[in-house]
Amino acid sequence: MILRGYIIEDEIQAIALLRNYLARIPGIDLVGEARDPLKALPELQNEAVDLLFLDINLPNLSGLEFYKSLARPPAVIFTTAYPEYAVEGFDLEAVDYLLKPISFPRFLKACNRAMRWQQQPQSPLPAKPIFADIIYLKSGPVTYKLSWRDILYLEKAENYVVYHTLEKRYLSRQTMSDLEEVFPSYFCRVHKSFAVSLLHLEQVEREFLKINQKQIPIGRTYRQRLMDRLDQMAE
Repeated sequence: MILRGYIIEDEIQAIALLRNYLARIPGIDLVGEARDPLKALPELQNEAVDLLFLDINLPNLSGLEFYKSLARPPAVIFTTAYPEYAVEGFDLEAVDYLLKPISFPRFLKACNRAMRWQQQPQSPLPAKPIFADIIYLKSGPVTYKLSWRDILYLEKAENYVVYHTLEKRYLSRQTMSDLEEVFPSYFCRVHKSFAVSLLHLEQVEREFLKINQKQIPIGRTYRQRLMDRLDQMAE
């Protein structure tokens, strides 16, 4: 089985080097690359990626922060010029941590380690958390750092989703269906146009619920799912 690799590096020369190295290694196909981690998000969501080559010093946010924000992160090999980040990198169960300048023999060793894990069913790639509490939300030209726990509910608005918090609202060009793939355990779709945080639930009636005094409809096809989730949280 071939591993699908993806590079996130802010330097063109670094991308070119890793691309050249990967072309010499059978068993890993390069399926994408980006210089800005936020621009890589849509591709990482749509393209199945097994192994991420991730720089730490990146524009907008660090590679470590970006990796923690991924709901279903692939295996990762960190690449950086800063050895002080190594401990945190390995705390995230990275496959390897490569210090620049990266030699081909050292890069090959890291890739072989990833491929060995992939080839042994009883020793899979390091387990990663299914959910990260931090979400980086792009709204127009601005990117916001939010915590899922601060979000009261989500509301569909044509081709956008409105994130409602106690302080303000954030509008982002997304679909509710895509977001369902990355919901934390305490979020639940309750209507074709609404998903709510069960942490902020105040009241549930037959056809609506309340969060922060906002009355939100419960769709007929979603009601049983909501009740099942409430039962699970009560256990």
